[in-house]
Amino acid sequence: MLRRLSIATRLGLAACLFLIPIGYGLWTQNEAKSVQIAQSRWEVDGASYLRGIDAVHAAIARALVLRQPMDSGGLAQTLAELRERYGGLFGTDDLSLELEALVRAKDRSPTKIEARRTLRKLTQQVANRSGIPLDPEMASFYLGDIFVLRLADLRELLVELRGGDSPGDVGNSTGAALFNGRIESLLQEIEEAVNSATGPQGYPAMTETLNETFQPFGLMMGHTMTMLDNGATNPGLLAGTFDAIDHFARAANGQFVDLVEARINRLNRERLRSATIAGALSLLAFAVVVAIVRMGVIGPLRRMTDALGRLADGDVTVSVPETRFDDEVADLGQAMQRFKKALEDTRSLSDTVVQATLQVSVATGQAAVAIAQVSDGAHGQMASVERLRRSFLETREAMTAVAAVSRTGQERSRDSADRLAAGLADVGAMAEAVREIAEMSNEINRVTVAISKLAAHSNILSLNASIEASRAGEHGRGFSVVAGAVGTLAQQTLGLAQEIAALARRSHERIARGLEVAASVGDRMQEVSATMAETDRLSQTIVDEVERQRQSVDAIEEALMELSHISHANASASEQIAATMRGLAALTDDTRRRAEQVVRTEG
Repeated sequence: MLRRLSIATRLGLAACLFLIPIGYGLWTQNEAKSVQIAQSRWEVDGASYLRGIDAVHAAIARALVLRQPMDSGGLAQTLAELRERYGGLFGTDDLSLELEALVRAKDRSPTKIEARRTLRKLTQQVANRSGIPLDPEMASFYLGDIFVLRLADLRELLVELRGGDSPGDVGNSTGAALFNGRIESLLQEIEEAVNSATGPQGYPAMTETLNETFQPFGLMMGHTMTMLDNGATNPGLLAGTFDAIDHFARAANGQFVDLVEARINRLNRERLRSATIAGALSLLAFAVVVAIVRMGVIGPLRRMTDALGRLADGDVTVSVPETRFDDEVADLGQAMQRFKKALEDTRSLSDTVVQATLQVSVATGQAAVAIAQVSDGAHGQMASVERLRRSFLETREAMTAVAAVSRTGQERSRDSADRLAAGLADVGAMAEAVREIAEMSNEINRVTVAISKLAAHSNILSLNASIEASRAGEHGRGFSVVAGAVGTLAQQTLGLAQEIAALARRSHERIARGLEVAASVGDRMQEVSATMAETDRLSQTIVDEVERQRQSVDAIEEALMELSHISHANASASEQIAATMRGLAALTDDTRRRAEQVVRTEG
């Protein structure tokens, strides 16, 4: 199965065999050491915080035991500075604020008792959260126990023994003996813790440094115990005892910090050493991979390269090297076999290529000539299209002029139609007036007939009067003259009536003729009006048709413009194709010469 794996797969497997365990081990060790380093730094910060808290506790205890005034403001300021630096880290802000308020309170015993209790509570909280009581190394564990618990308990016992909390309880010998026993027990525990920290299982190298403060501490505590057994009080001795306790507490705290920092440095060195070992193993793995590459890849590739060089020189008798694995190198060998076969086939195809290139060269020249002719035709077509486009432009301008003339004629025709309509109205009014005149003529005829009748009767009466006057004789002579005058007047009236009747008849005839002419004129004007309306419709039709023709001409012009662009493009393309064909002909000639050279070289 290994023979079927590719080179990349084999190299990857080889690298994984070395690097995966190394990487996993390095990661686990680094994580474990990182956790230990973080915990150790946490303990260092906790020890620094506790050093400041212990200083405040020592100041309060000293003031109570020695009956000295206490700098409440300074101690509260110290606590505030510690809170600002470490409170957020250990989550003790609220408790520290409460302690600051108690320390600033007036100097009352209940307040001081509560302040000391809160101070011990803060100390225990910081110690637990920093992990000092759970330190894994014996020396640092016992040192933490000393400066966190034992020395603080010792100060509290001294405060109680001096009556700082309940003076009445230690006034008798039984109470004093009880407190002395508790102090001796606590001192014994401190001594055992020091011995364990500096013993074989602890850190013996710090014995001398720690004894520099522990021995004075033990000596001062011995003097203090003697003083307490005697029931005496020596403020100077008590002050020295507190100084010894403070020095020993600072020394234990400092040794604890030194041990933890030394542990941090050791862990960092171990982590660096692990990384160095991992790097060395990685280099070893790299060397193994390089060896595998040299044996499985580089050697076969060199043999393949030599064979390929001989094939490139035209030596088809060379044999392709065999490979040990069925991998990419084997694929390369198969490719070289195909290349060798192709090289042999190339020789047989060289002559064919030469002949084909000759034919291609001739065909390319002919194609170049044909394309040149196509280019000339494209230029001629482009000129014809341009002339046709100019003709259509002139046609469009003429059609625009025709449309303008048609619109003008249409407007004038509409004006004439309006005037003809007004004339028709006037002719109608005139015909109506003529009809009224005809009716008046008829009335005149009737009056004339009546006058004629009256004239005839008057004439008859005149004759009768003349006859009667002649019968009357001389008496009727005057009446006869009157009758003659009346007869004459009747004759004249009859003549006038006849003339008027004749005039009325002629007027009636002319009026009838005028009515006929007016009717004929009205009919003619109606025909003219209809003709003008038809002319207006035809003019509008002409305008619409001219507009449509103009739009068609515009579309044709756009098509001609597009055709002109196409002709330009065809001409340019023909020129480019002609140039390409000339280049192809030159390339074909060059290929033919190279093929002939290859044939001569192989021959």
